[in-house]
Amino acid sequence: MTTKLDKAMEKFWPQLTYPLTYADALGTLSKQQLTSIRTNLQISNLSSLNKQGLVEKLSELIPENINIATRCFDHNRWKLVQKIVKNDGIWDKPLLELQQYEYFRERGILFPSTVDGKQVVLMPSELVAFLKEGNLIEEQSNVNRNTEWVRMTQGLLYYYGVLSLNELREFVSTEADGQLAVSDFMSFLIEASAYYDQIVIDNGDNNFVYDYRAADPQAIMKERALRHDLDFCPFTKQQLVKAGEPDYVERSSQYMNLVRYVLDRYEIDREEADLMAEECVDATKNGASLASVIEIAKRFIDIPNMQTLTAITNLIVPLMNSTKQWAIKGHSPEELAAKRASVSMLLNGAPTKTVQADVIDIQSKKKIGRNDPCLCGSGKKHKKCCG
Repeated sequence: MTTKLDKAMEKFWPQLTYPLTYADALGTLSKQQLTSIRTNLQISNLSSLNKQGLVEKLSELIPENINIATRCFDHNRWKLVQKIVKNDGIWDKPLLELQQYEYFRERGILFPSTVDGKQVVLMPSELVAFLKEGNLIEEQSNVNRNTEWVRMTQGLLYYYGVLSLNELREFVSTEADGQLAVSDFMSFLIEASAYYDQIVIDNGDNNFVYDYRAADPQAIMKERALRHDLDFCPFTKQQLVKAGEPDYVERSSQYMNLVRYVLDRYEIDREEADLMAEECVDATKNGASLASVIEIAKRFIDIPNMQTLTAITNLIVPLMNSTKQWAIKGHSPEELAAKRASVSMLLNGAPTKTVQADVIDIQSKKKIGRNDPCLCGSGKKHKKCCG
């Protein structure tokens, strides 16, 4: 019995022949999909054509307009296209994410296909010939820059969660980029967001970009706006590029303490323990409460009694306090607490107007109120000392 999923897969991987022509490749697509190609490659004056007419015109025009997409390529996309060109238009062991197959097909570059019962990715022979002639050699000059921009954008969103378009552009551009045109940067960003699911562009009028793990980016922006006297936590270019690697996880000592505890006491594999710790960190970045983070841990492990709950809590609290949180611009609560304590000491204990961050008391497991005794033992209220 053929299921809906089977039919969807057959449609996604249609039966085609190799070598592939544009007429055959485009003929399997709907008019809406053809319109997406035309829009993505900025090919105008074709909207009045029927499907067959659109197929014929796009077959002619895609190669000469392909630079609209390739000028935004990074190393990953460029090397893949070059690899398939060198292999005469076929990739017989495709390994991409779903949205990445869609990305290439919606630009008329690569087409997921079934050939002789095997799933492959094909490039139309017209485009193979066009690229073999070296027509896009000049586009390679942007590849290094785009690669750096992609990694830095993903790294920035890893630490900050959400940024306005202007903030992101200022962070990633360098003197070498000169006066980076907003339109050029937006073209790069739209293409990167379509290919990498970690980068999400707000579709409304708010003009911001956010990490796919941000639960409520607008709420993060609103809370961050209240902290106008707090600068973004500084990171080196190397830190951002590293954090922009696929599946990057910052495994701090607090993170590893939680993972080791779970591995030692539960029948759980390392991958599952890592996933639990990652989800606890992601929730903390989003500003979740201690109770909410403990509930996340309960999805992975049993907490049958108060003794176990105390042990888990004593591991999660330091993890939360050391996690760089999005609402406080990439700082961790303990970093801000240390900074405030340092400023307070320099000013001989004089009260200072500083940004608040939610630090959790390791003993009570509660957020420290501004009128509570300070944890440093000075005897002063938290707001008059380290708060």
